[in-house]
Amino acid sequence: MTRSSVFTVLRHLTLIVLLAAVLAPLLWLLLTAFKPYEELFNSPPSVLPINGTLVNFTEGWEIGGGKGIMDSLIVSSVSTVICLILGFPAAYALARRFPPHGQLSFTILSLRMMPPIVPVIGFYLLFQELSLFDTYTGLIIVYSFMNLPLVIWLLAEFMRQIPRSYEEAARVDGAGWFQLFRDVLLPLSLPGVMTAGILAMIFAWNEFLFSLVLTGDAVITLPKALASFFLFQQPNWGQLGAIGIVAFGPLLLLSYYMQKLLIRSFSIELGGR
Repeated sequence: MTRSSVFTVLRHLTLIVLLAAVLAPLLWLLLTAFKPYEELFNSPPSVLPINGTLVNFTEGWEIGGGKGIMDSLIVSSVSTVICLILGFPAAYALARRFPPHGQLSFTILSLRMMPPIVPVIGFYLLFQELSLFDTYTGLIIVYSFMNLPLVIWLLAEFMRQIPRSYEEAARVDGAGWFQLFRDVLLPLSLPGVMTAGILAMIFAWNEFLFSLVLTGDAVITLPKALASFFLFQQPNWGQLGAIGIVAFGPLLLLSYYMQKLLIRSFSIELGGR
């Protein structure tokens, strides 16, 4: 057995071990979701469900998981749309009017680096005065504020890869600004738009601190709903596993799709050089 073959085998074994370490908690969460309450405390614990059930999904949905998923879907999707609508023209101006490694790009990105604990108290006091506390509108504003810098920075990096000659050709043909954005810039930067949108959606979906401080009983996002399973009742690990799997599924699909978009965009960028 050659030295290169040994190295290849060791590399594959290492990847298998790392993959197993990453997937083991998710697999255990999935198996726990199908276990009845009595099996959760077996000693020694059973790996596979002995009497599989779907009751954890229905009960977890009814006691707050369903509202958490729906509320998170509302605020994360609307805030993502707002970020893309506002971020697209801002990213175009940043890409065309300012150098790629200038101070403005870093300043915009640094807003995303701000710890959430810094502005949350200010938002709380402001929302109390404006009657935005515990509303979808207030949380959507906060999530848009939180993710807009990242969306602008990402879209600007994608737009810098679009040659200016395409815009100049469109203007020579008589295209206005709206036609330029609709027919030239948007199709060419679509992988970047989708990637930025998916990232903004994931960050809003997983956010916990703002939803905990700025909402009460009317708006309950998924992270807050899952936390309430521990605070107000004895945790039922089967229900937590069921709601966790339901919540994790869309994120897994979005992450997989984002990976494909990133690979495609990088291939286009490298192919154009």
